[in-house]
Amino acid sequence: MSSIIDWLQDWTKTQIDGDWEHEQGISIGMLDNPGWILRADISNYGDFLKASEPLGRDNDEDWIDFEIKIIAKTYVYIEIFGDINKLNQILHSFKAIIEELEEIEKRGIGILSSQRIKEIIDSVSKSLENKS
Repeated sequence: MSSIIDWLQDWTKTQIDGDWEHEQGISIGMLDNPGWILRADISNYGDFLKASEPLGRDNDEDWIDFEIKIIAKTYVYIEIFGDINKLNQILHSFKAIIEELEEIEKRGIGILSSQRIKEIIDSVSKSLENKS
């Protein structure tokens, strides 16, 4: 069984095309509140997404959120961010979102809505809780 890090490395390799890695690519960083943020250029899936705003959070100690940014109809970025204890959930959520986008891409039709992304993140959260 491969780890989430192995999956992320493999996915990143599939994105490298001479341009992607010189633009946004993918990055994981710290937030100052404190927390984590994953940013990724997912322009390859742009036809299957709409821009979204963060949904907001109930408290500052247990939260995760996301945003889809579309710039000039060409560049599409996802940001998934959460509290200091959410890095594993952020990585697994990103994987689940990409897998769903790949399924939509195979069908050639459909949009991954903000509501569906929230459902994916919630499902990943429950799945990880059940494993611990």
